[in-house]
Amino acid sequence: MGDTENRVLLKMLRTLRNDLQIIEQKGAGYYSCSPFLERYNKLLDRIKEIFSEEAGDLLKTFQPLEEPSSADPSQKMKTTQRLLIEIGQLATFMEEMLKEATCTST
Repeated sequence: MGDTENRVLLKMLRTLRNDLQIIEQKGAGYYSCSPFLERYNKLLDRIKEIFSEEAGDLLKTFQPLEEPSSADPSQKMKTTQRLLIEIGQLATFMEEMLKEATCTST
């Protein structure tokens, strides 16, 4: 199930990013970042569990993200932008780990 789970996680990350971009384009990103933060943090936790041995210190560059304490829309928009970047980077990490696993298994 490992390879299947990894591919599903990657697809979930891509979908999360897509959904967040749609919300952001509609101008609602600063209202709606909480559910995206929660989902990102859950996916990150799972990815860290799976790849902790293979990735070494690289996974330490990813940290859970928190909801801004301020109700200021500009702070929430910054959080949305950061979330988009982190999701993209985590998806790239997953892609490369999957490629590496494919190369070493053949």
